[in-house]
Amino acid sequence: MNIGIIEPKSSGFLEVMPEGEGSDYWQIAAVHINGKAFCPSPKLYRSEQAALRVAAKIYDWIAEHEHQISDGASYCSDLKLSLWH
Repeated sequence: MNIGIIEPKSSGFLEVMPEGEGSDYWQIAAVHINGKAFCPSPKLYRSEQAALRVAAKIYDWIAEHEHQISDGASYCSDLKLSLWH
């Protein structure tokens, strides 16, 4: 059984998981920061490390723009993806 990975970050953590049993593709389940969870628009990555790299970029973007993010959806133009809070 293949389980997800949680990687700690300064004020939260990154959560990635495989697409499915036996899959080589990974997706970002959520980015957690300051007690809030943000889910990016679905996208598959070719490896766990690729998904974690993008999740870290999302985390950094949220940390810089958290004051602009409202409840619901926000668009991250730098990474061209939507985030749901």
